[in-house]
Amino acid sequence: MSRVVSLSEAVAGIPDGALLTFGGFDLNRAPMALVRELVRQKKQGLRVVSPPNPLPLDLLVGAGSAVEAEFGYLGFQYEHGFVVAPNVRRAIETGALRWRERDVFEIVQGLRAAATGVPFLPAPGGDESDYARVNPTPRMPLAPGSPPLPVVPAIRPDVALVHAQQGDADGNLFISDPYADDLLARASRRLVATVEEIVPRVGQPGTIGVRAEALVLAPGGAFPTACHGRYRHAPAHLRSYFGQAGEGRFGDYLATLPGTGDGESAFIREAGGLPRWDDGASATSPRAVIDPDAAPGGTAPVAADRLLCGLARRIADGDLVVTGLASALPMLAVAVARATHAPRLTYVNCVGAVDPEIETIGATSVDARLLDRCRGRVILTDLFDLARNSRIDVMFFGAAQVDAASRLNLTCIGDFLRPRVKLPGPAGSTSIRTFVRKVVVLVPRHSTRALVERVDFASSTASLLNRETWVVSDLAVLRLDAGRLRTASVHAGVSADEVRARTGFVLESSATGTDPMTPEPTREERAALARFDPGGLRHRLIRGG
Repeated sequence: MSRVVSLSEAVAGIPDGALLTFGGFDLNRAPMALVRELVRQKKQGLRVVSPPNPLPLDLLVGAGSAVEAEFGYLGFQYEHGFVVAPNVRRAIETGALRWRERDVFEIVQGLRAAATGVPFLPAPGGDESDYARVNPTPRMPLAPGSPPLPVVPAIRPDVALVHAQQGDADGNLFISDPYADDLLARASRRLVATVEEIVPRVGQPGTIGVRAEALVLAPGGAFPTACHGRYRHAPAHLRSYFGQAGEGRFGDYLATLPGTGDGESAFIREAGGLPRWDDGASATSPRAVIDPDAAPGGTAPVAADRLLCGLARRIADGDLVVTGLASALPMLAVAVARATHAPRLTYVNCVGAVDPEIETIGATSVDARLLDRCRGRVILTDLFDLARNSRIDVMFFGAAQVDAASRLNLTCIGDFLRPRVKLPGPAGSTSIRTFVRKVVVLVPRHSTRALVERVDFASSTASLLNRETWVVSDLAVLRLDAGRLRTASVHAGVSADEVRARTGFVLESSATGTDPMTPEPTREERAALARFDPGGLRHRLIRGG
């Protein structure tokens, strides 16, 4: 019997109050047609558990359909800047949403427990963060005489909603860029899917482990996010969405949604259509050799160049390096390191691409086109396993606040329960940082606002397993020494007094007692920057524009 149904039929069977989860990853392959249909059918009281895939949650919160959410990340880095999911952010800041934020690894472990039929699984890492205080988890010894470990109860969503490239009448799905879709499908009681096309039989039946009970033909069903191999995310539409939501005019956006599922094609067409897969700045565009003297900044290196080289120099030849969400600048640093002093590094991007061929960087590091030309692939959950097996040599982290002890805040400004400003959340940084050998923190604009005596909330903390912790800013390089950040070097054109004045804690010199100058970018480093970033995106990202 065919499992192919209409969009309205697929969603009609989802009851009010259901616990939902969504396939895809950030700007990639979110099941947006299904989410729009949930809004059209005025589903109420929905609860959401979300790995790093905040757009479906944001739409449901903005429409008043979702009343409760559990998540680890709420951010988008795209062509028009960085945005925290605006409807969710406002709902949290005004107290209109029941919510729980925690490290994504805890959510993954809860889903893994449900998928394997056990009541709980351990979730070590991040025990010193403030999440352990505001969201305490049970602890128990897993062996006689062993110290108790945090454990996460099983999380079993009622329905997993996914979008796939292909499906067949039996409900088999083919997904060319799996992230955590297989895990979500196995952990959930039911699976509902939209697909770009229906074929007589998918080439690899059971790609995500189970079959969809309801399958909908919905070309463009991920719009305005991307669908690997079919179309890219839609920056103009996302900008309009974020603008209307951020300005309190989300009702205007909702009014543009089609009245029935039959109007999805017209909705996409009126919104500008599906961006071609090969449009826009590409992570795999043809290699160009550019004279560094002709690059932005001319013959004189500028702040962005010094910062990027400071990041790249933290990588040693042969290191395994990982970048996460919102990591366009770290991705550029990896490319520079490989082209200069570290040709044998191994790079794992958060979309799962191992050693992708980076030719020019784009505005987002979450670019599924990296999967088209790479040496290998991993899935999202593998990144956590790499960390716990001490396989990650270097990982880059960002933060709204960094304090004297290198605690990082990605969570909130003000009180956690009712923040003045909701930040994007930790993604997997709380737990992964614990196990990384060399932690590198990026601070694009060195200021007393970013570098504070004590963070409002410690999303992650230093660990005894961290052999080195560095902070690289547009003014200086700092290093954690005896539990406190100290100046390692000051960039050219910047005085030590200026660095101290723009730091919100007492900044001492390194153990040598001096503040040496950071070596200027070499001609080879500048040539690499010009080649991988010919449009000067790094300058705009550091300025925040």
